Amino acid sequence: MASFNTVTAAFGAVGLTFGWLSLGATVTSRLPWESTVVAGIALGAIVAVPNAALAAAALRGSAYCGPLSILAGVLVVGWIVVEVAFIREFSLFQPFYAALGLSQVWLGRRIGRSDTRT
Repeated sequence: MASFNTVTAAFGAVGLTFGWLSLGATVTSRLPWESTVVAGIALGAIVAVPNAALAAAALRGSAYCGPLSILAGVLVVGWIVVEVAFIREFSLFQPFYAALGLSQVWLGRRIGRSDTRT
């Protein structure tokens, strides 16, 4: 799940930053500083990087997987909430990614509980 979020967020970040992904004039005008570059960098920093850290931790079998999963999930859900507040547009991707983020939080909590029992 973290790898999927990393890849999709990274593609979105690159697409926004380099202008390959158009949001349209109306949505772009609602972004901070009306900048898809800022939006792309924020998407990469807030969603792609924490999910990449989680994916790397999971591959290593790190004890930090639980907390990283919670953090990454909260950031994904937060991203969706802020996105809706700024762009005021609805997409089916929003509930999908919100559900993925909530799943990450739930899984992170489960991992955290199982680590304390052993």
